Amino acid sequence: MAKIIFYFHAQDGQTQALIESGKALADNQLFSAYQLAIMQPREQDLLAVPSNCDFLNSIDMVLEIVAPFGQPIKRALVDVAEALEPVLELIDKSHSYVLSAYHRTFQESGPKPIRYHYMMYRRDDYSRSDYLDYYVHSHYQFGVTTPLADYYHNYIAPGDTQALASQLGIHPIKADNISELRFDDLEKYLFSDTVREIGPKAAADEEKFVNREISRSFSMDVLLDTRQY
Repeated sequence: MAKIIFYFHAQDGQTQALIESGKALADNQLFSAYQLAIMQPREQDLLAVPSNCDFLNSIDMVLEIVAPFGQPIKRALVDVAEALEPVLELIDKSHSYVLSAYHRTFQESGPKPIRYHYMMYRRDDYSRSDYLDYYVHSHYQFGVTTPLADYYHNYIAPGDTQALASQLGIHPIKADNISELRFDDLEKYLFSDTVREIGPKAAADEEKFVNREISRSFSMDVLLDTRQY
């Protein structure tokens, strides 16, 4: 499914107002056919890598808009931008980001209160096609075998992302993909025997095709999710 994800930095003192403005989008008739989710980065984040970076420190709210299956989200971009005006008035555009992507579900069991995003960048010796080919036909197995987590993959569309960023006056996310996990209990997941076993194997496999030095990961609490599971 087509989706847009915003990583917003609030103007000084406007974080709560930004979150409330985001939640109000659920009452906008335009979004009645879409899935909306609002997340906030966790203050004590065991999954933040690196634990202290300008990008992560700038995020106050994450907004995800998912189009109905089979519907191109481009068709609604003008209306979406207009509906987002009350939200955009509260952000610091110089430290806010956006991406356009396509979403694939590998493993799902229902709504979860915690989400994890791993923004992954390919190594210079991999073309984007080679990188994604290896990911979806080989590396994905580590996510599927991970217990206590639902697993999704977001394939970023660079051209659409750049166009949307230019339209809204914010920064494009330049990663190749976002690996996404969703949890009921983050600590139980982290300290499970299976994660202890497969974690090092997954990291070793990433060394083959991922530029881990510039990749970023973090977890978020879900504040709103309008999807009907």
